[in-house]
Amino acid sequence: MSENIKQNTLKGLFWNAIDRFGYQLVITVVGIIIARISPVEDFGLVAVLMIFTVISTAIVDSGLATSLVRSTHVDEKDYSSMFVFNLVGSAVVYLLLFFLAPAIERFNNIDNLAFYARVLFLQLVVHSFGIVQYVKLLRNFDFKKTARINVLSVICMGIVSISLALMGFEVWAVLLQPLFYSIFRTSLLWIWGNWRISLFFSGSSLRRHLQFSLSFMVGNVLGKSFSSIYYSFIGKHFTTEETAYYYQGNKWGETPNLLISSIIQGTTLSTLAPIQNDYSRFLNACRKTMQTLAFIVFPVSFCAIAVAQPAFVTFLTDKWNHSIPYFQWLCFAGIFISLTDLNVNFLNIKGKSNYTLWLELSKFAIAILVLWATYRFGILYIIYGQLAVRLLLYFVNTMVSGTVYGYGFWKQLGDIFPAFLTSLAAFLAARGIAYCIVDVPHLVLLLVQSTIFVLVYITGSHVSRNVVWLELLEIGKRKLPKQK
Repeated sequence: MSENIKQNTLKGLFWNAIDRFGYQLVITVVGIIIARISPVEDFGLVAVLMIFTVISTAIVDSGLATSLVRSTHVDEKDYSSMFVFNLVGSAVVYLLLFFLAPAIERFNNIDNLAFYARVLFLQLVVHSFGIVQYVKLLRNFDFKKTARINVLSVICMGIVSISLALMGFEVWAVLLQPLFYSIFRTSLLWIWGNWRISLFFSGSSLRRHLQFSLSFMVGNVLGKSFSSIYYSFIGKHFTTEETAYYYQGNKWGETPNLLISSIIQGTTLSTLAPIQNDYSRFLNACRKTMQTLAFIVFPVSFCAIAVAQPAFVTFLTDKWNHSIPYFQWLCFAGIFISLTDLNVNFLNIKGKSNYTLWLELSKFAIAILVLWATYRFGILYIIYGQLAVRLLLYFVNTMVSGTVYGYGFWKQLGDIFPAFLTSLAAFLAARGIAYCIVDVPHLVLLLVQSTIFVLVYITGSHVSRNVVWLELLEIGKRKLPKQK
């Protein structure tokens, strides 16, 4: 990896980490406060509507943003054409969902769901106003500004949502978080962005980007609706309360993996695009990125699983105890979402969106079959099915990656296995200590388990000479003399 690419990647990773961790910190605090205040059933409403917001947002994005980021040359007509297309598309999708809202209410048999849906779906139109501004920031590697915008937006959203919950509007505090976030984020993108509105539209520009983006859009819709389809299905066949337990388990279970992978993917999309045609440099960069992802995602996920019991009771109270086994299994399954998504990201950078489309179609079809076969045995068996599907799909994605750019299953296994083994050892140590100390407050147990896990993981990484850990030490050594 050249010094320029490496510098941009490290810079991007740093500011994307600030962005995502800052965002997730606020979301976590807000989620904990509202989960403690609001009735369990309110989260069931969010779950059954999520599939519509996720799919419609992916359609509005339409893959044009990714196409613009990865393109080597983009001019003003590309930006304005994307703006017009997304604006019109979001309005059409919102109107369609507006008139479908009563049918959604009848299908789920939940009172007032149509009204809630019509308000929530407004985020689509608001979101479409900020896509161009965001793309320009990414193309300019202005990760610092995107981090500032995203963190400030989620802070404002959190303040408003908590205020609503404290005033007794708990259901709106849960439902309107995406809309509030879109309003604040879009406003800040226009205040700090460097693009001004233009309604110029070029059909040739749109067609050029649609060649990539249509396949990407369909694959993106299927990929993002993977979790949401479970919410909708469970909401139909189980009670609102049971759906809420699954929602909380899945929400917190996927969070550590999606957070870390979004940091790395958000950086690699911009930094690896310039070297997509240089085989050896691209492959080397992919391996380094995968090793970095594994070094972070395995310990974070295994630690979260180990401390789940004291963490849920401490922060969410014991009314959410039913979610704990769901959280643990979904957190483990989420590891393979992150690994698979990174492979998909590499394929998209290479311009192989048609490959990712077929992979997403296969994933969706297999998931539906497994869901249909497992739901009658209960929610836990649905989750076992999810894990099986994600393991299978990760394996298939590595096969495709091996064919396209030479980074197949065995190479990837060699790159991620050291982090897996060290994380497993730390997990066993953290779980073991829980059996040695009894009758202590949950917060104390949480702190002790977390400390043991971190010490074992760092020691294991140092003893095993993990390449990512050694590089971090080297960076630290170089920084230390400068500070002195």
